[in-house]
Amino acid sequence: MSPNQQARQLRSSRGMRNLFIIISLAELVVIVMLVGSYTQIQRTTVLVPSRISDGMVAAGAVDSRYVESLALDAVYAFYNVSPETAAYGRRVVERLSSVRDRPRLLDAFDAVAEDIRERRISTTFFPQRLDHDLDGLRIVVTGNLSTFIETQRVTREERVITLIFVEEASSVRLASMTVEEPSS
Repeated sequence: MSPNQQARQLRSSRGMRNLFIIISLAELVVIVMLVGSYTQIQRTTVLVPSRISDGMVAAGAVDSRYVESLALDAVYAFYNVSPETAAYGRRVVERLSSVRDRPRLLDAFDAVAEDIRERRISTTFFPQRLDHDLDGLRIVVTGNLSTFIETQRVTREERVITLIFVEEASSVRLASMTVEEPSS
């Protein structure tokens, strides 16, 4: 091998080595940037309440849409009731309510369900507006409550329902549900 060929191979090898070092440094910079951005991202998990089990939220992060969904589930359980669906509504209220307030909420639900069974009526609630105060975990649902005997609607009245939730063991649970006077 001639000295010129050796010099060319040496330059080629040095060029390849330098290119390898530059690419390696660029990859290292990209990895460090990705690690830095990964540590600064705050992740939240959105739980879609298709079947409410316990209202768990990730890292204490309470999302307004999630709490609104819990509120609507509670309102539907209480006010979309017929003699045939009362058992299901009771299970929903039992799952959503806080441990401390569960007996009181179930007693209130049982009173409504018993009245519906005795009079053989059904009720439906059509929500129209939701207002929320996430700092206080308070949701106000405004809508119309209709009462039916068989398939005939006999009454329709505006209802304003205030639901208050509490954080309990990394969960959001129903603490109280009251009916307010509608503002005309």
